[in-house]
Amino acid sequence: MLIFFLLRAIQKLRQKVRNKARVEGCIVEAQLVEEATNSMSLFFKSKVHSTRNKAPRYDDGASTFVPACDDIEIFGQPGRCHVQRGCCDLSIEEYKAAFLYILTNIPQMEDFLKYVFILLK
Repeated sequence: MLIFFLLRAIQKLRQKVRNKARVEGCIVEAQLVEEATNSMSLFFKSKVHSTRNKAPRYDDGASTFVPACDDIEIFGQPGRCHVQRGCCDLSIEEYKAAFLYILTNIPQMEDFLKYVFILLK
């Protein structure tokens, strides 16, 4: 396992070499450029993508979620798509289950549910 890391480090050093006549100088120069860019990236705004501040690898938009409705809490939570973007048709049973889940899990429906339970008793 240690050999793998050593070989990887040697490969990175070889990639930095531009002038094969002066290998050591090229490696030192490339290392200085890398250090300078890394230290200067500390002064960039957080929106600027750099080696320290990379864009998310798998961003489906949930990290930049803006709630569409402030009144109902259940719609203010970010969700992630489990299928490709676009519309998905629900069956009648799935629609009823989703509708029931929403109605029974939002705080705005608590008073109504108490009223219904009193009527059913």
